Amino acid sequence: MQLRDYLAVIVKRWWAFLLVTAIAAGTAYGYSKVQQPIFRSSAKLYIMPARPDYGNVMFTQTVVRQYSQLILADRFLSALNDELRLDLPLPVLRSRISSSGTVDNMVIQIEVDDPSPGSAQNIAKLLAMKFVEDQELRMRDIEKANRIDVFMYDEPTPAFLSQPKTRTNVMAGAVLGFILGGLIAFVLEYLDDTIKSSQDVEHYVAVPVVGSIPIIRS
Repeated sequence: MQLRDYLAVIVKRWWAFLLVTAIAAGTAYGYSKVQQPIFRSSAKLYIMPARPDYGNVMFTQTVVRQYSQLILADRFLSALNDELRLDLPLPVLRSRISSSGTVDNMVIQIEVDDPSPGSAQNIAKLLAMKFVEDQELRMRDIEKANRIDVFMYDEPTPAFLSQPKTRTNVMAGAVLGFILGGLIAFVLEYLDDTIKSSQDVEHYVAVPVVGSIPIIRS
């Protein structure tokens, strides 16, 4: 098929593109609306060595990732459950919390997802505070010059809607629907073996057309 043949199919089967695109976009919109809204709040913990020399800073950087995983220990999650009265199994609570450490700037990012925006922010704040308190206890008997301090300077961010991403889902559904509509249009065109023009006659019969009878309208 030449380019003009493809354009002819698109013009002829435009309804397939439009119909399937509308169905896919509508389905994505409906799916997004029936999903449970999930809100996200994040908190930052800053890791600071008491003696900012090269060796102490390098050691601090090696424990940043370790601290980011230590935050998700059962002892901290159990404390959250008790103080906030969440009544959630620890695996469920852990699945709603993510923690990652950035070695370059020695920051631990805590992100909490929850159906309630207020609960998400409260969990992020209390978890950060619990870890800061625990770090202070662990550093209590360490020489001041060798301590690694953890601070939370800012309040957790206000919870925002993380899921569902309705606009993204609708756009992705529309693109997928347009592609699927194109496939359907070209399949229908391929299966259509009716003769509609002299070019079709030459294609199927393999002989040249020498004449045609025009349609006479009253």
